[in-house]
Amino acid sequence: MAKKRWYSMRASVQAGERVAELRIYEEIGFWGMTAKQFMDELDAVVVGAARLVVSINSPGGDVFDAFAIYNALRRLQIPVSTRVDGVAASAASLIFMAGEERPMPDNAMLMIHNMWTIVLGSSEELRKQADMMDKATEGVLAAYARSGQDEAEIQRMMDETTWMTALEAQALGFCTMIEEPVKLAASGQITAVLARHKGVPAAFLAELEEAEEPEVSAEPPAAGPGPAPKPPDPAPAGDPPTDPPEPPAEQPNAAAIASHVYAACREHKIAHLAEGIIVSGALASQEQADERITQAREIAGLCLAAKLPEMAVDFITTGLGVEAVRARLFDSVVRQSADNISNVQRPPESGAGEVSQSTMSTSSIYAARASARRRR
Repeated sequence: MAKKRWYSMRASVQAGERVAELRIYEEIGFWGMTAKQFMDELDAVVVGAARLVVSINSPGGDVFDAFAIYNALRRLQIPVSTRVDGVAASAASLIFMAGEERPMPDNAMLMIHNMWTIVLGSSEELRKQADMMDKATEGVLAAYARSGQDEAEIQRMMDETTWMTALEAQALGFCTMIEEPVKLAASGQITAVLARHKGVPAAFLAELEEAEEPEVSAEPPAAGPGPAPKPPDPAPAGDPPTDPPEPPAEQPNAAAIASHVYAACREHKIAHLAEGIIVSGALASQEQADERITQAREIAGLCLAAKLPEMAVDFITTGLGVEAVRARLFDSVVRQSADNISNVQRPPESGAGEVSQSTMSTSSIYAARASARRRR
């Protein structure tokens, strides 16, 4: 299956500083590729960059893939700003919330709603999928909570499928600043997907349908003109034909990987962490799932040693690594111990000195021994 490019990345120099750019301009999903490939590209483009700018014009897509991107952006050690170039709906709005700065042009739209899926399988498989979606919803609520809205209000907005203008999004804390209007552009695919969402504003949809197709290449811009490439040397007569390219590797079965995670977690007695492992990011293979399970076991052990076992689920769901968890547990233990440990010598309370002196005197020790002999 050919890779469907719904994003592009590049780095450029702006005002004397290196700026990394990520553009998401179609429906989100790791079709024909793996989450690791995306993360490797992201890690490469931010090397030496002072900040990352994420531009979004997307109707949504796979929420688990969007969640993996959200977590990856939040882990970066450089400032991240996310911008809506037209619309950020459904899973795309989750990525939008990863930015410290979240500008929206005056005519852009933001939409949040409850996730949904189509699943075929046994009743047990359906229950597992429902449990996994409930756990994922907790992560989505935590991301939207960066707006400052409480969880109950966010859940109400998701239940009702809420569309927000830039002004409304700013008033509710989702957007941090409003910019000048832009010329809207959307592919026919974006418009078709948006039309299936509940409550999409008719005027906004009509404006997109009348807009021109965006001239956005999925690949980074080509380099400037240069010398014409040298034609290849003709192949010597009799050389065998080149081998055809190998077909792309078969994509992993998400349901099979999820079942493997549940079974392995039960075997290692960490069944309560299975959902967190699955929603912490897209799992591209069983090997990657096994690495995540090994990491979860180590995190669970650290939490147990720190007498904070209840924190393991949150650490794993948010995708924290072992060293990050170790640091957070240390901070938690130090805070808990602050009231009980002090290197400041306090003066004895009234009468304390006399009691201590009496207790440690020689005469009191002999008197206690004599009294003990008489009681025998």
